[in-house]
Amino acid sequence: MNIIMLGLFFSEDSLEDAYRYSKHGVQIAPHKFQTNLLSGFKALENVNIRAVNIPPIGSYPRRYKQLFVKPEHWGDGNVQVGFLNLPIIKRAIQIRKIVKEISAMIREFNSDDMHLIIYHTFKPFLKCAKILKERFPDLKITLIMTDPIPGRGDFARNMSKSAVREGDRIVKLAKLCDGFVLLTDYMKEPLEVGDRPYTVVECISDISQPKADVTDGKSNVCLYTGALDRDFGILDIAEAFRMIPDAQLWICGKGNAHGELGSISAQSSNITCFGFLNQERVTELRNKCDYLINPRRPTGTFTKYSFPSKTAEYMASGKPVIMYKLEGVPDEYDEHLNYLTAPTPEEISKELKQIFGTPYALHLSKAEGAYRFIKDEKSSVSQASKIINLLSEL
Repeated sequence: MNIIMLGLFFSEDSLEDAYRYSKHGVQIAPHKFQTNLLSGFKALENVNIRAVNIPPIGSYPRRYKQLFVKPEHWGDGNVQVGFLNLPIIKRAIQIRKIVKEISAMIREFNSDDMHLIIYHTFKPFLKCAKILKERFPDLKITLIMTDPIPGRGDFARNMSKSAVREGDRIVKLAKLCDGFVLLTDYMKEPLEVGDRPYTVVECISDISQPKADVTDGKSNVCLYTGALDRDFGILDIAEAFRMIPDAQLWICGKGNAHGELGSISAQSSNITCFGFLNQERVTELRNKCDYLINPRRPTGTFTKYSFPSKTAEYMASGKPVIMYKLEGVPDEYDEHLNYLTAPTPEEISKELKQIFGTPYALHLSKAEGAYRFIKDEKSSVSQASKIINLLSEL
């Protein structure tokens, strides 16, 4: 099978540039998803895979410090498209160069069994798909969709007319696609998948992530790493820990709740707010903690269409995981996770005390099962194989 993957991720060199020149952070989660998937395809037999990528960076000068993004040839025949990084102008350049590169690859493969996999409903990518489909009518196009469609389904309410029009354009262009890879099963309706084949790939585990050290669990230390957003419930979790003096909460990250969490931390001896840390320091804390916790709740429409990458990351560490059951999390995960259900700090504290009252050996056994599950069932090779099965149906 011959596959060209068109994605929004970084080559090794462009990732270093992104950290150096981006003014508003770097999108690492989607980068890892795509590069893990690419490595999974490369590990499979009878699969010829090439990649064409655009680094997901903002435009010069407001969001990125460099005017030019250099082209690259990396790996085994992979191409990063170069462009003048100015608003509007860069999109036209990207479309022209992407079509040129992929057309050349298709002619080089010279095969009837030709597939194009596109990551996300990035409008230039879908326009490229339209042009390529016209040039190569036998080309099979599969769309990887990881975000909800604006103005569609549950997102049709309280959205601007421009957002609704954007959603309509995305769905119209997605009609060109022959198959879909969705983050959750709920996404098939707003995307209007219909009878076309699809599969769900909610995550891809990072096999390079080392397993965390085992603790005795006596200190009941919970670690949260991520966005400190009021809407995600982190403040209620912190208030709950104020009622559990024999447990500790360690918080790493930045966001709109950082100031309030700093105040809570200053008043509570068992809550520590570390701020934003590099990966090495986060790994140190992960080795020392007893549990990993995620405060995000199943509220609002977004949780139907999302699978927090943190879930897989936490499970791959081998530490017991505490979180809420989100709609986008498949039921097969349930036996491996410790779920919260409470809506208020007082009730959350009671549920946490029940979890901490369970023998830690039982938590470690569940965590070991979670580790094996995520590494075996959700590895890059397993998930790439699932997508290959989908492509075979096309």
